This record gives sequence, C-alpha cells and structure tokens, in this order.
Amino acid sequence: MNVTAMRLAIPLLALAAGGTAAFVFGIRQTQQILGANTPLMAAAPSKPAPAQAQDTNRDKTALATAQTDTAALADALGAAPASGGDAVPEFDVVNIEPTGETVVAGRALPGATVELLRNGEVHDRAVADKSGQFVMVPRPLPPGNYDLTLRITRDGKQVTSKQSVAVALEAAARERPMVALMAPDKPVKVLSQPAAAAPAAGKVVVAAVETEPGGKLHVSGQAPPGATVRLYLNDSLITSATADAAGHLSVTINKGVAAGDYRVRLDDVDPGSGKVRARAEVPFNVPDTTTTASIPASAASSGSAGVTTPQLAAATAPTTSDASSPSAVIVPKITTTTVARGDSLWRISQRAFGAGQRYAVIYRANQQQIRNPNLIYPGQVFVVPAR
Repeated sequence: MNVTAMRLAIPLLALAAGGTAAFVFGIRQTQQILGANTPLMAAAPSKPAPAQAQDTNRDKTALATAQTDTAALADALGAAPASGGDAVPEFDVVNIEPTGETVVAGRALPGATVELLRNGEVHDRAVADKSGQFVMVPRPLPPGNYDLTLRITRDGKQVTSKQSVAVALEAAARERPMVALMAPDKPVKVLSQPAAAAPAAGKVVVAAVETEPGGKLHVSGQAPPGATVRLYLNDSLITSATADAAGHLSVTINKGVAAGDYRVRLDDVDPGSGKVRARAEVPFNVPDTTTTASIPASAASSGSAGVTTPQLAAATAPTTSDASSPSAVIVPKITTTTVARGDSLWRISQRAFGAGQRYAVIYRANQQQIRNPNLIYPGQVFVVPAR
C-alpha cells in the first residue's frame, strides 16, 4: 500500500478499531501530511503527465484495496449503517479520557444531523455520511455526572436514541472515568471504569456492586490476602469469602434480591477470635431495571467494630464457583420482602416464620432502616433471616 492509500486508510481503520488515541492520531497525522486545509481526497488532474500515469493507476488500485479492507473490517465489527423507517441513532464508540476529552462515533440515517445531548442539552453535532456513520470530537466534558444521548430530526420530528451513556467524571481525576452504555432490555455494558485501588494494609473495600434481572446481585471487594470476609445485606449475614493472593473476592447471589434500598457491608473477621478487624459499607439501590455501579473506596466507611451476633439470611447453602477458589462464592438464593400497605413486622413475621412474635428477628436484621418497630413504610425492602 503506497503513501496516498495509507493517508486515507489511517483514520478509517482507527475509527473501526474504536480507540481514542489511535483515531485522533490518524486525523492529526493526515492533517500534518496533507495540510490543515487540504481535503482528504484531492481532485485528480484531468490530464496526468505521462510520467505520472503509472503512479496514478497504482494509487487507484491501492486505494480500492484499502477501501475494501476497511469495509470488511467494519462488517466484522458489526458496524452496519442504520436503516429502515424506524431507524434511531446509535452509539458505537464512546471514549472519555480523565481530562474530559471525548470521542463519540455511531450510526444514524445517512445525511442526518446527529446531536449529542448532555443531560438533555446539545453538546455537539455532526452529519452522518452516506453509510450512516458519524464521528464527533466535542469540547471536553467538565467534571460531573452526565447522561449522554443522541438525537436526529426525521420528517420534522425529533427522534432520540434508545441507548444512553452514563458518565461519572471526577474532578482532578487521573484515572479513567466510569462510562456505561445502557439500552432497554439489555445488560449494562461498562465501557470504562477507574482501576481498582489496592486497599491499604488491614483495610477492606467494596469495589463494585452489580445487579441483573431476576434478583441477581454480584458484589466484588478487596481485602488483605487470605482474609476471611463476611458479606452482609443490611444487617443480615449472607455468606463468607476468602480473599485470594491478590486480595480479590466476590460473592454472587443468584436469586431473591428484590428492588429497593440496601446497605452492602463487608467485614474482615479474625478467624480465631471472631473479632471484626476492618469494615466497609456502602448504600446501594436495586432498581427495577438492570444497572451497574462502581463504588469508590472513599464512599465506604471502614474501621474496627465490635462483634455482633450474625443474622443469617434465608439461603440455600452457599457454594464456590471453583473448589480451589474460595474467593468466588455463589449463593443460590436469599429471601427478601417488600413492605406493602397495611403490613407490620408482626404480619411479615407471621408470613415468614409462622409466628408473629418473632418479628424481632426481622427488626434486628434491618434495624438501620427501621427507626421504630411500630413504624414501617410501603416500599421498604427487608432481608428475611433464616428461621
């Protein structure tokens, strides 16, 4: 492939690969070679000089080959242009640097003006090419939390993307921001997130909490290698896991976590004395739809705590995903209940245990959100301990 073909192929291939640095490098390199005001495809002279005729033919052949290779790469990546009367704009690439510098690429109706909305306000716009693809390099995002969507105008009506991108960009952050792509009826796709920080000596950290449809909950954390760590939802003990040699651990609850507000807690427990050596706790909301949340270490409260009588949540025996890996524990199911109008702890205890007088068991397991045992509210979610 000669120089002319390479100049044209660089930005196309970089876009197909989806990398911010590669894409920007391709554009800047091409501009430096051709000149800032020179079009990428200059008009060929109507009568090439005899000495240039052979080079021109080779250029056309190489260019055609480059275009064919690029189209094949785009097809392999599934970057087919949007089509059809109900086509809506879609994200293909969203790269956001710690500085807020952003590259967005996607698909829309060919020739449509695509607007990038930041929390509902226009942040940038671009025109989709003949294949329906577009690229934007908008002004850098300032620190903050954003919801990015796409919008086009079709037949006089504004059409907004079904997808959205959630962005959490910390001020003066040196690590990549949290960026997640969300779409109806599809799992959340995390595009980037901060690197997990190694916990300080003797500390335990809730690194991430994720939910999936069907009441599935996944909690990952970090602790000193070999530490025995207990997972609690509210004040109910779910199971224990052992941190691996790198200090990582995870617990997956396959079923039973209802939508609502929870407190996710990890306790580093001394296996001999049972004393809690360190603790990390974060609030978490399980919505009706799938979501993903990463919990920075600064959000978790940690420190030593006295030993309390554990309240074990109703669950079948926890298992590990690998007998040689006690750091990854799977709990098949737990029991939770959502307070309905007219409920009381007595009635919930009657349904759960067949004895209303055992309401105190549910109260102790959820006492952080029950200020008064006589006052509970519709919509509250309680973890129901084992009998």
